[in-house]
Amino acid sequence: MIFAVELSICIMAWILTMSRMKTIHWQDVRKNGGIALHVWLMMVFFSITTVFLIKEFNDLFDAYTLNNLDRLIAYSSLLTGMTFGAMAAIETVGKPSDLTISRWLWRTLFATIIALVVIYSLFLSRLSNISSFVPQSLPEVLFMVITFALGILLSATVSRVYLTYLPSETAPIMRIRSILIIASTFIVCGYFIVKIIIAAGYFWPALASQGLIDLSWAFLISTVLLYFSFLLSNRMYAPLVVISRNIQSWRTFQDLRYIREGLLRLFPEVVLPVPEPSFWRFMLNPEYHLYRAVIAIMDGKTMLDDLLSEGALHSEPPLWEGDMLQEVEHMKQALQSISSSGDFWGIVSEYRKAGRSLAQVQPRVSVWERVKNGL
Repeated sequence: MIFAVELSICIMAWILTMSRMKTIHWQDVRKNGGIALHVWLMMVFFSITTVFLIKEFNDLFDAYTLNNLDRLIAYSSLLTGMTFGAMAAIETVGKPSDLTISRWLWRTLFATIIALVVIYSLFLSRLSNISSFVPQSLPEVLFMVITFALGILLSATVSRVYLTYLPSETAPIMRIRSILIIASTFIVCGYFIVKIIIAAGYFWPALASQGLIDLSWAFLISTVLLYFSFLLSNRMYAPLVVISRNIQSWRTFQDLRYIREGLLRLFPEVVLPVPEPSFWRFMLNPEYHLYRAVIAIMDGKTMLDDLLSEGALHSEPPLWEGDMLQEVEHMKQALQSISSSGDFWGIVSEYRKAGRSLAQVQPRVSVWERVKNGL
């Protein structure tokens, strides 16, 4: 089972890398700070790393090369790929001040790889092939801690760059991609932290529990899936954008419910009841249901404005008394500043704000509770 997963990850990584290579305009590859080249090199080194995830390949590789050379290549390629990814992030969405960080990251990478080569040459190459998740010698511990510490630094750098950039991004596809990148950096940080804890199991065996090893495996698979996700073509994100927009429309529809139900109680002869669709029915055609809701609200608002202009609150006999009068006051305050002119989505947004203000003075039913009720 594990072999099948590792082999699948490796094949998918190389397919994605080769397909991305075809989209690069090599004659202009150094334009825009070489972002496309940095991304592709990140993918190449990640793909190399996935080859060495396969234990059977590692055993074969070590049998015909030096002992534990697979560990040196895997760790070095992982850090190199992450560094190219950090460079691409800084060039794409980073600030000019982040360019200084990029230079320091390169220097740190070179120093780290030199340290790994030294540790490997003096110690790991003399050991028998490493097959345990938990290091069995101090050089192994140093080898792991140095690698994963730099991995945490690189992940934190990319996360900080994208967290700073995300609030200014308005394009739905780019926001989804940025969120996936941020999520992957947090998870890979968790992976590296768990691996360092496992490495400390050399000193305190209780830290090298099977539960932590399983957790590191779960972090690794999650990181790989997110990695594949944020490197997909923009066309693959279109369905996600539509679904996300429809879910947002559903929440808007629920906020409008407070206005619709209030106006229906006040003017049942004017405001037509809008059938409450189930969540799934709404998702098929959200614009239609929002349009019907807005039309019903506009009819009720027109009637309320006409009656208030004629002094209905002070008429004899009064049109509303008790709780109904209080509801009219709330409705008046919520709708008095809303204009029905402008584009449709602007009107929907204004009415949604009014619905939220009414929700503060009315008992609110959870959106997801209403989803369950509509199933």
